[in-house]
Amino acid sequence: MGTAFGVEAPGGYRPLFEQVWTTVETNFYDPGFHGTDWAAVGQRYRGQLGSVADDAAFQALVARMLGELKVSHVALAPPAGSGARARGIGARFERVEGAATAVEVSPLSDAWRQGLRPGDRLQGPADALAGPIGSRVDLNVRTCAGATRALRVARVGLSASESPGWRWSRYAPRKGLSLGYLRVDRFDDGAAELADRAMSDLGDTQGLILDLRRNSGGNTSALRLASYFMQPGERPVFALYARSYLQSLGRRPSAADIARGPKTIGAYTDAAVFEAIGAQHGAAVFHSDPLPGKTRYRSPVVVLIDGETASAGEGFAWAMRLYSGARFFGRDSAGALLSGETFELARGWSLTVPVHGLWAADGRDLGDRPMTPDRRIEWTRADLCSGRDPDLEAAIDALAP
Repeated sequence: MGTAFGVEAPGGYRPLFEQVWTTVETNFYDPGFHGTDWAAVGQRYRGQLGSVADDAAFQALVARMLGELKVSHVALAPPAGSGARARGIGARFERVEGAATAVEVSPLSDAWRQGLRPGDRLQGPADALAGPIGSRVDLNVRTCAGATRALRVARVGLSASESPGWRWSRYAPRKGLSLGYLRVDRFDDGAAELADRAMSDLGDTQGLILDLRRNSGGNTSALRLASYFMQPGERPVFALYARSYLQSLGRRPSAADIARGPKTIGAYTDAAVFEAIGAQHGAAVFHSDPLPGKTRYRSPVVVLIDGETASAGEGFAWAMRLYSGARFFGRDSAGALLSGETFELARGWSLTVPVHGLWAADGRDLGDRPMTPDRRIEWTRADLCSGRDPDLEAAIDALAP
């Protein structure tokens, strides 16, 4: 049965479709739409609306249309309670040694209660795990012990976060050597203060591990932490450009454009970032923080990244790659580096659109560009089954040979 703009709504889903298309048309950061003829794309998918009968079908249609832009930070979210909100089983699967393997299982999930554990191999496609919340899915898994088990697992809605999402510790592998470990899950409002606290506690260590794995992003507060590892003073690091600036420029931004662009320092909240760009006609060049009275970190640094290091997490990684001597261990980052904004649509739907592109100080376009590690570390199933962390082990060995 249709919901929202389904059978109950006059005109079906067409008004909502037009709202989606127009929101992208008006706000997408690239005037050239990444080479896509957005008007033609809209016309093509508009012609398919007749087959849409419910929220799930509408969301699938729009997802295909948005996918033609080939960018991150673009997605349509249905209203809360909509049947289109597909849920998983509270476990994360990746391909390990050629097979879909559980790499993380939430202890709150029914999957954990049914016995699913990291290292268990899925016998079947992982995309079958998504479905309506409260429904069940039948799984066959091969356990770390080699047994095959049939599980009937409930699909659940799970969101997990730690506030503020930063934690740090010190480790002394031997007398006279102290290593620091700092994990950052997000660079959100308040992260600048946390960076100061963490570096105050870890600043005298002889080596530091920065764990950016599964860092889902945030904002330019990442520059406060990155500034601890750069040369003293302030310098341009990144530029964020909106559609209006790029249209007025009429070409790709250059290093010279960025060097003379409007300087922004210390914009460490979402509101401050959007205010700076809005006040400066769609452009802001974010500089490193001079850190008056703070001590910069001079010992070796290893940054851990993986396929879920995304958005502002990738921005931090690029700042460290370009302006510090840090080494990177792990796997390629997500390649999801743009600045998105969420727009509220009719009937409780919402649409996220990338409204700013990101360029390095040398004029390099970093939009959706993944970071490649200096040392690639591939996990094995044995690592997962035994609870080992090869990334962390390699970082410790590199800092404490």
